[in-house]
Amino acid sequence: MKIDIHVHTKKVKSGDAPTRNIEKEKFVEILSETDVNILAITNHNHFDLIQYEEFREGVESHCQIWPGIELDVFENNKRSHLIVICNPKNYQQFDIVVKEILNGTNPDTFTISLKDTVEKFDELDCIYIAHYFVKKPNLGDKEIENLISLVSNPRRILKEATNSISAGIYISHGHNSIYGSDVHNWDDYLEQSQHLPELRLPVESFEQFCLLLEKDEATINTILDKKSKESIEIFPFKSDPFEKIVLDIYSDINILFGSKGTGKTDILESLSKHYNTKGHKTYVYKSNDNHLNTVFDIKGNSFNCNASDFGFDDCVEDIKFLKEVTEDKVTTLNKYESHFSFQETNKISQKLKIKNISQEDEIHSKRILDEISDILDKFKDFNEYVGENSELSKYVDVELIKELSEILKKIIDQLKNNTEQNFIENKSIKLLNGIITCFNNEIAKKTNQPPKPTKTGFLEYSRNRIKIERASKKIVKLINQPIKPIEEYAGSLGEKGDLICRTNLVFHNGSFSNGDYSPVKNVFKTPQKDFANAVVSISKHIHSNELFLKTTELNEVENINSINSLSDLLLKHKHFTLKGVIYSPSNGESSMILLHKELAEDKDIYLIDEPEKSLGNDYINDVIVPLIKEKALLAKKVIIATHDANIAVRTLPYNSIYRLQEQGKGFTLTGNPFSNSLNCIYSSRPSLDWKEISMKTLEGGKEAFGERGKIYGN
Repeated sequence: MKIDIHVHTKKVKSGDAPTRNIEKEKFVEILSETDVNILAITNHNHFDLIQYEEFREGVESHCQIWPGIELDVFENNKRSHLIVICNPKNYQQFDIVVKEILNGTNPDTFTISLKDTVEKFDELDCIYIAHYFVKKPNLGDKEIENLISLVSNPRRILKEATNSISAGIYISHGHNSIYGSDVHNWDDYLEQSQHLPELRLPVESFEQFCLLLEKDEATINTILDKKSKESIEIFPFKSDPFEKIVLDIYSDINILFGSKGTGKTDILESLSKHYNTKGHKTYVYKSNDNHLNTVFDIKGNSFNCNASDFGFDDCVEDIKFLKEVTEDKVTTLNKYESHFSFQETNKISQKLKIKNISQEDEIHSKRILDEISDILDKFKDFNEYVGENSELSKYVDVELIKELSEILKKIIDQLKNNTEQNFIENKSIKLLNGIITCFNNEIAKKTNQPPKPTKTGFLEYSRNRIKIERASKKIVKLINQPIKPIEEYAGSLGEKGDLICRTNLVFHNGSFSNGDYSPVKNVFKTPQKDFANAVVSISKHIHSNELFLKTTELNEVENINSINSLSDLLLKHKHFTLKGVIYSPSNGESSMILLHKELAEDKDIYLIDEPEKSLGNDYINDVIVPLIKEKALLAKKVIIATHDANIAVRTLPYNSIYRLQEQGKGFTLTGNPFSNSLNCIYSSRPSLDWKEISMKTLEGGKEAFGERGKIYGN
């Protein structure tokens, strides 16, 4: 949840921008589109009770609105700004006090001393937020010391920074710090809200927020206890197999840290075994265990696909036909001459008219029969689907289903009749042609007269050539078609962009030449090339006497039996691209992507060992830390062993597990940054300061907590 402690809703002072004015409807609409759950209205030297009530009621379902004011304080001959935010329960008394101190004065010229401010507001249970250092006009250290001496609870004083980087530096130097939007134009608020501070612990009230400022342990534990956790008993250490530790693992971020060799990896491995025995499939992710090329199978050793996967016909029947095709002979004139030059003397033969009947086209009849039979089969299948699918009635009216069934029955009956008629017609043609052939052969045997040819053969000859042409040109056309590459998101390289694993695919068309490509199937490139060229040659010699010489050359291609479909002509080239250009990630970038991939997977439990290896700080801050936080918001168990301060601190873990080696003995302490303490799980040693131990132990030390301001985005 995000918090904004510095918001303007009105142009009050002459120097204020008119774009600070906002109506209730727009305010409610904008807030509903942000993640801001706590917002303090702090106009300059002004509090509007009616507006506060309207705005509060408008967003009460998803956002707390706190009453506040930004006062012009005059102290030590210096004008400064101090924000006072009141407990919402006391907003009416707050309004009375504001009216009293302003007393009709001009907001541009109004000032108040620190002493008067505290006297008027302190009893209303307030928080004080002073402009500090680069946030102008600011209170200096001397003025803030004076403020601390005046208030009843100094922990209620915060120093306002300009952004997360400044706040991080202040915090590293022991200052309680926060920042707000100080919105000047409400049209920009959606963008500004994305950079506001985020409260890792869900704050339900103003009082609870104040207790968190005071690091009240009972309050912190109450909030932590609302998060699901599991108490796990393990024996992780090989050096001391009898050393038992009991850990509370939250469905959130759990950080393991400590010096090298203190057993952090052993704890992760032991937790993995524990979860696996409970039915979870877990493992400990370790940087540099794998390389990106291996994980994404960049050599394509296990890659497989078919032409049909991309919408192409595999041409299995066409290729088989071209391999087996032979010439259909045309009846020669010699056969006609032999028959008609022989004088027919057999009287019975002369009377048989059947021998003079021409044969009918059997192939055309067969094609029609096959076509209508295929249609009939599809309608039968659909009719069975409608009749057997019990789920259909959930979504379609029963009467409509009944009507559909009746229509389908009529269609099927009609198709059956047509199929039967075409079957009879086809068989009749076959029988007729068979009888004609049989009689002619028998007459020839009895009379020694050469039989009259029953057909010229030109129809079959032409059909055969046309079929060869169609098959060869279909294959040639398809193998020259482009194939859309397969793209898989590999991961983010931060500012460089997103890395994509791309698989380029082509059909070997006989002229393709690129050493980066290799066959998808268990086929060599040479047979692919020769086969493609042979089919191209066939398509060019359809009307040539050399056509069947070309089909012979096709069958003489080496290992021709390995090519039976278009899929056997596929070539692949698998590689990475960055912004559309081929890119080879370095070892460090490989680690970045693999860690990103691990965290991007949807799992219930993440066990990660030293994710910072080979990674730059910016990548950890800008990519990895947000991913870890996202998993926490989804209530995943994230358990990370790390030496990196950015991961261990900026994630603000619900649970920090510290491994300490002292005089040859190991100790396990647990705590969190909210209570700022680490307590030994067996109470065998005093508690430690979470911040001090973190700065001392984690790589980067104090610099990581301060000068690397990015880690304090929250």
